[in-house]
Amino acid sequence: MAPTVAPRAWVVELQDELGARRAPLSDGKLIVGTSSSADLVVHDPTVSGRHCALLVHGGGVVIEDLGSKNGTYLGGGRIREAWGRAGTAVAIGRSTLVVVPVEVDEPEVPPGEPLPGVAGVSLAMRRLADQVRRLARHSLPVLVSGESGTGKELVARALHSEGPRASRPFVAINVTAVPRELVESELFGHERGAFTGAHARREGAFTEAEGGTLFLDEIGDFPLEAQPKLLRALDGYEVRRVGGAGARRRPDVRVVAATHASLEQRVKGGEFRRDLFHRLECFVVAVPPLRERRGDIGAIARELLGQLARDVGPRSLTTAALSRLSAHEWPGNVRELRNVLCRAADATAPAARIDAEDVERALRRDAPALAKCPTPERARALLRENSGNLSAAARAAGMPRTSFRKLLTACVERI
Repeated sequence: MAPTVAPRAWVVELQDELGARRAPLSDGKLIVGTSSSADLVVHDPTVSGRHCALLVHGGGVVIEDLGSKNGTYLGGGRIREAWGRAGTAVAIGRSTLVVVPVEVDEPEVPPGEPLPGVAGVSLAMRRLADQVRRLARHSLPVLVSGESGTGKELVARALHSEGPRASRPFVAINVTAVPRELVESELFGHERGAFTGAHARREGAFTEAEGGTLFLDEIGDFPLEAQPKLLRALDGYEVRRVGGAGARRRPDVRVVAATHASLEQRVKGGEFRRDLFHRLECFVVAVPPLRERRGDIGAIARELLGQLARDVGPRSLTTAALSRLSAHEWPGNVRELRNVLCRAADATAPAARIDAEDVERALRRDAPALAKCPTPERARALLRENSGNLSAAARAAGMPRTSFRKLLTACVERI
């Protein structure tokens, strides 16, 4: 007899001034507002006492405005009544409601506090924080997976800062930013005269990170020919500098790697060693994309606007703007959100409030113009598109090779 699949239930995830929490949606209406008589009490002075109601209907949820003063918004527009599906985000005041389907027998374990410095206080990100804190106690490798722009390096830094190695160095290497022929030297160091240009002995990243954490970003692009030496280091064996005949050392370093690509597909394609893959994926931390945690968008957007204030002046979001931002798919995640807010803020000068129309114009920005934007993220994407060929990527960017390399290694402020 086939196993019975548990039917889906619905919950609504609220993010307001108190953070994030969930409430179940049953057969009756769920009244949302600031009144103590509301079924889901919102802590937000811009929300009415009985602001809106949610009702499960068919395969979705009906959202109804209850005559609120500041309105209920979906997709950038004010609504009286609308139908929502899984992932629908509704903006009320400065707060967000997200409709989420769950399995009936799915356990609801209250997650802990968010990670300091990591964007997002949604339940998904707080569960990720719980996982990071558990893994931070170990010294085994961790693979951080997620789309570009989701904040994988911030998670890696949290794995370091929340564990016993916090007082020791955190060394970050972006594999795509290092020429293939210099990867081994970058990681393990080299002896003087080991190759052309090696004018002095150099300590590598493993030595620099002694006792701490080595973060290898974009590990999927790690050169195949250098992978055996990395595997040996991960297995706890002694390693030596390029060109060294002796002077071997056993590194005391925790390795955290990150990838936006499927390493399993790279293994199948012969681009990544299977034994190295299995060594790295003992523990996997998956960072959810922004579209799967829409409730975080408002808080992240306000944080980003605070960072941009020095350049564009103080800006705030209308409820309609928050709603439009929450409805976008964000393929570029937080980096894309930052760019959109920067353009929207610039377009609203000297006004202080960003509205839905400003967001819409910023989202429609000409794609070819964006492709030429000289950012480190775009430079790394061009390098991947040109199979790691630095000269070809520089030509595609319309930049000198030396300038393009500097752009690759530039420090980027992340949220």
